[in-house]
Amino acid sequence: MADTRNLPLVVDLDGTLIRTDMMWESLARLLRRNPFAIFQILFWWSRGRARLKQKLAARVRVDPATLPYHEPFLAWLREEKKAGRKIVLATASDLQMAQPIAAHAGVFDEVLGSDGQTNLRSENKLRALTEKFGERGFDYAGNSTADYAVWCGSRQAVVVNASQSVLREAAHCTAPGPTFCDGYSALAIPKSVCLELFWRSGYLIAALAGLLLAVAFPKFSLAGFAWVCPALMLLAARGQRGMDAFRAGYVSGLAFWLTSLYWLLFMPVAGFPILGWIALSAYVAVFFGVWVWFASRNPFPSGSWAGRLHWMITSAAAWVALEWLRGWLLTGFPWSFLGASQYKLVPLIQIAAVTGVFGVSFLVVWFSLAVYSAVEMIYRHPARRHVWQAEIVLPLTATVLLFVGGLFWINQPSPPAAGISDRPAFLRIVCVQPSMPQTLIWSPSEDEKRFTELLAVSQRAMTNHPDLLLWPESAVPMFDGVYNLISQFAQSNHVAIIFNGDDAEFGPAATNYFNAAFLVGPNGLCTGVYHKQKLVIFGEYIPLVRWLPFLKWFTPIQDGWTPGDKPAVFYGGNFSAAPLICFEDVFSGVARAAAAGRPDFLVNLTNDGWFSDSAEQWQHLANAVFRAVENGLSLIRCTNNGVTCWIDAHGRVRQVFRDSSGSEYGHGTLMIDLPLRPATDKPAPTFYQRHGNWFAWGCVIFVLIDRLASRKKASSADLF
Repeated sequence: MADTRNLPLVVDLDGTLIRTDMMWESLARLLRRNPFAIFQILFWWSRGRARLKQKLAARVRVDPATLPYHEPFLAWLREEKKAGRKIVLATASDLQMAQPIAAHAGVFDEVLGSDGQTNLRSENKLRALTEKFGERGFDYAGNSTADYAVWCGSRQAVVVNASQSVLREAAHCTAPGPTFCDGYSALAIPKSVCLELFWRSGYLIAALAGLLLAVAFPKFSLAGFAWVCPALMLLAARGQRGMDAFRAGYVSGLAFWLTSLYWLLFMPVAGFPILGWIALSAYVAVFFGVWVWFASRNPFPSGSWAGRLHWMITSAAAWVALEWLRGWLLTGFPWSFLGASQYKLVPLIQIAAVTGVFGVSFLVVWFSLAVYSAVEMIYRHPARRHVWQAEIVLPLTATVLLFVGGLFWINQPSPPAAGISDRPAFLRIVCVQPSMPQTLIWSPSEDEKRFTELLAVSQRAMTNHPDLLLWPESAVPMFDGVYNLISQFAQSNHVAIIFNGDDAEFGPAATNYFNAAFLVGPNGLCTGVYHKQKLVIFGEYIPLVRWLPFLKWFTPIQDGWTPGDKPAVFYGGNFSAAPLICFEDVFSGVARAAAAGRPDFLVNLTNDGWFSDSAEQWQHLANAVFRAVENGLSLIRCTNNGVTCWIDAHGRVRQVFRDSSGSEYGHGTLMIDLPLRPATDKPAPTFYQRHGNWFAWGCVIFVLIDRLASRKKASSADLF
């Protein structure tokens, strides 16, 4: 025993003195604080582990008192210290990390650690110890395979917190010493890191909330999850404030958008899809983060029911305000508003005729927060059996009343037409779904062939004697004589055609090119032109390209289109239709402006063939349903590869094209007999059509007033 104590005892830190690893703990804490630090971490790691550990030590402070020490081993070290033995902490962790831990333990005479240049591990550690204490001039306490080299140069091996295989190998390296392996678990370090990174941070629940919310939208369309996911987002941020709450919400948003927008990866363009998928998801996830930050800015108001109700209403209004902002900022991305997940609950979504889709979003968030509040109250007052009822009664009552009222509204009989109609009771429409791959659309050598096939499919549908033929976006290729062929087809079959193509305006300074919709009448003459107003960013135009021309390298286009400046209504003799192109049926303002002329119906021509056979087509449909409800007009969607359909004025999807195999993505035609009322007896415009996004604006104003009042109240309290 005396000889043993004359030799220094060198102790490893990670996995030995403590049951975790400081590098991984620091990584977890840094990523918990800032998930985007992963890019910095990868850069530091590329320059070596020693540099990574040095950078982590400079940015992460870990309270030594919170670490899981190996208590039996630490007690033994204290006994050795009392007996006069020199004890040295030698660790691969950075010296800045190791010194506070050594000071807290109170048994070490000296500390050796990595210094940003040398990673003090394995052979490097043996070399340093041999230079300091001589060959086999020390005993060494370690725990892993990385310690084999050190044990081979030590006099005695003290094995701590290690597996049986490490124990056996240590005995082969040098003389065995005391062992402290009770309670060893190979999962201890991964468990500690995962608890820090995912559980204590709330990221696990946050990511789960985002994934479940994605499941609420098509293709899964399990809409019930939308009613609990806002509550789960707040649960992930429970007890957190400021940027911690924001980060939990951001993780929810990132999980939702990366999952929901996976179809962007199917775009047949090299490089751009993954860049666009990540960049767009990272941007729109910010709105989720801001909402969780807003809802978590103050402690949960457990004191009064009125305070909790105010918190629910304000937080639901904030959700709507942020959805409105997302739909407007930077030309807008109003895709998959929360209310759109409920597109199949037709009675409930009738409120959109008054509030727009935002009213449904508000209701869903309000209900979800009521559930959160009810669970909180049960947790805080477990002895009060019915404490949850007061939290849920108002949103539940509102939901039931709106559902019953909507059910009554959509089932009431239509009023009889006044007078004698000057046109037929039905308009027969044929929608052609070509289902052409995007790569074929981009192939000029295939233009005439695919147009010939389009005409052949359309000609076969003429046996049904339609009044109107619809071709989707990108169905008509550009080559000499194509418009003459369309005119001849309309004349020979005495059918009106609405189709998509390019249009140009030649001016003295420049030529403007438009993504356009055209109406060709049965006489072969073009009687209507509409220029698309909402262009797809990086798909149809490149922002700031005059100043940053290199942006063209990251996009599938080289030149852009010019946006149109007004809606249009096509008049085809016995019908009128307002066209929308591509994803314009996602923008409530664009559809509302198109419906202002009170056409008989809306028409959407779109090419969703960019995204293969995916959920994108169904998510697009879910958004489009609300344009019909908001404006009280039927919407006919003619698409390249789905979903070609007829949505009635109440948002019911009345007909969907399916090919012979039952697929919505195939090629063929859909015939629709659309009811028409007399031109002089059209239904009155909806409240939403007359007043627009008054509800969203009201939520924005309400939130701003609430914030100002809160700041004023806080300032007044500070004075006293």
